[in-house]
Amino acid sequence: MHSSGGLVGEFYQLVLAATYHGDGLWGDATFDLYARGMPPTWGYLVAAGLEPVLQGLEAFSFSEAQVAVLQALPAFARVPSGFFDALRRLRFDGEVFGVPEGTPMFPNEPLLRVTAPLWVATLLETRLIQLVGASTAVATRAARLVDAAEGRPVYDFGSRRCAGGESAMLAARSAWIGGVAGTTNADAIVGLGLPPFGTMSDTFLASYPGDRAAYDAFRVRFPTLGHYTLPDDDPLDGVRRFRPFRDEVRIVRIDHDDLNALSRSVRASLDEGGMSATRILGSGHLNERAIGKLVKAGAPVDMFAVGRALGGASDPDMRLAFRLAELQRGTVSSPVTRPGSSAYPGKKQVVRFEDHDLLCLESEVGAFSRAGWPLLRKVMSGGRRLEPAEGLSPPRDRRAAMVAALPPALRSVPAASQRDVRISDKLARLTVAG
Repeated sequence: MHSSGGLVGEFYQLVLAATYHGDGLWGDATFDLYARGMPPTWGYLVAAGLEPVLQGLEAFSFSEAQVAVLQALPAFARVPSGFFDALRRLRFDGEVFGVPEGTPMFPNEPLLRVTAPLWVATLLETRLIQLVGASTAVATRAARLVDAAEGRPVYDFGSRRCAGGESAMLAARSAWIGGVAGTTNADAIVGLGLPPFGTMSDTFLASYPGDRAAYDAFRVRFPTLGHYTLPDDDPLDGVRRFRPFRDEVRIVRIDHDDLNALSRSVRASLDEGGMSATRILGSGHLNERAIGKLVKAGAPVDMFAVGRALGGASDPDMRLAFRLAELQRGTVSSPVTRPGSSAYPGKKQVVRFEDHDLLCLESEVGAFSRAGWPLLRKVMSGGRRLEPAEGLSPPRDRRAAMVAALPPALRSVPAASQRDVRISDKLARLTVAG
């Protein structure tokens, strides 16, 4: 992750922060981070990115060199020096409520609720959207891929489709929360302990004088790791080449757009050559729809390698927003209802019931807590996290249990219905009044 994150944002946020600071708008502001929508084929979102957010907030700062460059920019010539002094001292000391990672969520429900001085919270917008947006998108895609595979393992091959090392690490982490069986990302394997999955590449084979020498070299050092990719131009010829080493070839990979037909031919050739124990790994522009069709057609693909669909970028149809919900002016905090504010004003909570969700004001939660349970938990106060990091097993298990409990229509590919998300009467009146 970025070591400080102070400049991981957009320039206009610095401009707004300087204006707020100069005008004395130093009171606390509460912002909601939520998805304004989601792809029409999705029935839910899997919340992810909370732990990277907390790490980022703990490290949030500006270096002396960064502040010096900003102060020298012509655009900041009329900004008082007090703003730059504040940047030098800046550490996040606010409050954060977050939905536990792995929780299914729906549009307009806050994934994060951040309270901090207005000018400070403004500087966080882009960074928080990056971390939560990409993480939630990948975790959701992974969960839907795993659902579509109906018990067949799905592996994360998305690192090469990511923009850089940080996004690849975030994607691998989120895909694991979403349910993938392993990853090719070395950073996540070493740093997070995720199960490794790899290949014997064509380049590796080409580096040796013959196939036998290559297989022997690989088998001696990594007898249980890796799969063998069949050549694109003639995969059946590749199977025939493997027959002399049938006892060593555990998995063969087919990378093709028509996996249904080709996997049947490869399966028949493997069985004919005494390789009935060899499994088939399918790849090639796979998404949940393609995997679902292969499974329903009974294609003999034992596992799936997914690249682009787990490539790290947030989905444009999620349309994440980080919007002002409440603002302190003087000693009084009031819900903000002006245009450009959060979709629903005030400090809010999401209460989950078995058949619906309720978005209400924080002050109302007690009235609904007997039959439902609040989803947003206080995770940081005064800039300090309230509990240690929970690791990756709890959010992965949480996702598995909570997604399995959703109605089949929300889990289907494509989704056949939408979650019933209701608004409390008091929140509705406040929204209309604004």
